[in-house]
Amino acid sequence: MNTVSLSLLIVAMFALSACVDRTTADQKLVKACQAAILAFSDEGDTDERTNAETIRDHAKLGKGYREVTMDLTITDGFHGRDESHSCIFQEEFSFGNMAHRASIYQLNFGGRIIGQKDYEIQGSLQDMQKLTAAVERVLR
Repeated sequence: MNTVSLSLLIVAMFALSACVDRTTADQKLVKACQAAILAFSDEGDTDERTNAETIRDHAKLGKGYREVTMDLTITDGFHGRDESHSCIFQEEFSFGNMAHRASIYQLNFGGRIIGQKDYEIQGSLQDMQKLTAAVERVLR
């Protein structure tokens, strides 16, 4: 094998190993949604157990928007309570799925909407900053 062929083979191996697949991207979105939920839970609350999660393209917003719905058991250290929340992320993949980028579009925290709804901002500026910071810590 000549050096040019060997170099191309090495570059191809690194390029393929750097691809982001749908499953990996969804796992990151789930973790980001958990972080968003815990950011708005009462102080001291933790995610004791994830009972169910659904990940799909958002029905109304379509491709490029991914919805994560989570049924969780949240505990304060003594008592657990079942809650259902959802996050919508705006996302994109680069050419050839070399990279994945997502940002929070909306958090539905037990009926309280934080983020965008019908292209209008819901919640306070502080809520948006808190939400964005929690999600970005995970998505970096």
